Amino acid sequence: MKSPWKLLILALLALSLLVPRSVSAGDYVIDAIEALKASNVYVAPGTEGTDYDTANKLEKTLITDDNIVLVMLPSDALVGTDLYTIARRISEGLGNQKTIGLAVGREVIGYSLILPEGVASDKMMRANSVSHNSVAALITFTQNIHSYVMYNPQPTLVPTPEPTPTPRPTMTPIELPKAKDISWPVWLVMVVAVLAVVVWVFVTIKKN
Repeated sequence: MKSPWKLLILALLALSLLVPRSVSAGDYVIDAIEALKASNVYVAPGTEGTDYDTANKLEKTLITDDNIVLVMLPSDALVGTDLYTIARRISEGLGNQKTIGLAVGREVIGYSLILPEGVASDKMMRANSVSHNSVAALITFTQNIHSYVMYNPQPTLVPTPEPTPTPRPTMTPIELPKAKDISWPVWLVMVVAVLAVVVWVFVTIKKN
């Protein structure tokens, strides 16, 4: 017969395997950031009100280059933190280059540093007021952002062109004519001129 202590230890070990591992808010944020580097939608496993097709539904509302990401996390992601902090951390993890639509349980928030201050938050509040669940709120939020950008196009950052250096004038070297390039009439004139100078010098010396 086995010792009662051994049976108790085995029972405790088996029970520990059945207890789900607690996940901190930081873990949810890290998982979301990593997933959003490859996709614009992240639905954490076990999030309330979601199923196998939720991510696909959210993905269909996005358009190319709209810079929107949609995130759904379970309500226990709020333990020890708040909705705004989670949204801000996700934005920072993505270089603050995305508009965040975040649902944690039934709580939702819009966050963006690429839109004017307060726009994302306002669009999410409006979406939530006419939606019956978080999925519907995120879909309506996306539509609201698309409408806002359509009527309020955001300026595109154009890199400042580098000044073109002013070219400095270059001195073209003067090339003296080569002997082979001088024609014979020119040579004849030069010879006559030299002879004339020699004769003049000779006559001048003789007179003196």
